[in-house]
Amino acid sequence: MPTTAATLTRANFGELLTPVHRKVFFESYTEKPEQYSQIFKVDTMDRKEQTYPHMGAFGLWQQNTEGSAFNQSAIAQGNKATFTARRFDNSYTLTWELMQDDVNSVMRGAGVGGSARSLGRSLRATVEDDAVKVLTGGFANTGYDGVPLFSANHPLINSTAKGDNLVTGPLNDANLKTALTKLRNQVDEANVRIAANADTLFVSPDWEFTARALIGSMNQAGGSLNDINVLPNLNIVVLDFLGSSKIWGVQDSAFDNLMFLWRERAWFDSERLERSMDYNMFGYARWDCGYVDWRGIVASIGA
Repeated sequence: MPTTAATLTRANFGELLTPVHRKVFFESYTEKPEQYSQIFKVDTMDRKEQTYPHMGAFGLWQQNTEGSAFNQSAIAQGNKATFTARRFDNSYTLTWELMQDDVNSVMRGAGVGGSARSLGRSLRATVEDDAVKVLTGGFANTGYDGVPLFSANHPLINSTAKGDNLVTGPLNDANLKTALTKLRNQVDEANVRIAANADTLFVSPDWEFTARALIGSMNQAGGSLNDINVLPNLNIVVLDFLGSSKIWGVQDSAFDNLMFLWRERAWFDSERLERSMDYNMFGYARWDCGYVDWRGIVASIGA
């Protein structure tokens, strides 16, 4: 026998409309391709706090002679990169009066003081904005090793040398080549090269067309007509939420550095308001983002 749809009443209208608003919420969240996930490794957390300990490195093997005891090296333990899940949420009210007076709007996902559509879009904006703060704060905020994410003075556990992933200046042919070379010269904790090789160029919107000209030109951008363009064919990622900043950088996506960790991916639901026939429609999520290592990425503040 065919099932009969439930009748919308004052007592159940919020419950019946929740699936409609949930659908609109998630459609709005995913209506445009993600940007942050193009340079952040996205994973999940299995607890509120998750740590990534850093260990030293053995360095190069030493030559030995027949019959001799094995060479022996000590490996030291370094600092830990720590992620702590943070809660994000928002909500709006769906009233019976609104339902009665503007049923078509409500059925499309609207509510008092907000809507499922704008709630989904604002979550998406929050995620993107939170991710780029790792980059904008990466030139001044102290990281797990006592210096910012982008620094020429990263301490190495098994060496007195310093790690370097900072360049200066605007995005141009010369500075991009400097960044690519600096990435190739990065080392492990024992000051041994790690063979990093950039495949991604990330930029703020102000650098988008400069980036496309640098990578896409047949000849060297801004150079003489006889100079061929020798830059590699990097994947260009434009991060809109970098806004008017001039930040740009290169990355080897094979390395784990920028991380976005979901503790609870976004979900949408409703609850009946106490002593009322109105419903609160809400979204909820928990995550943290940051970096677990400075290797595999080089950036400039752009000034």
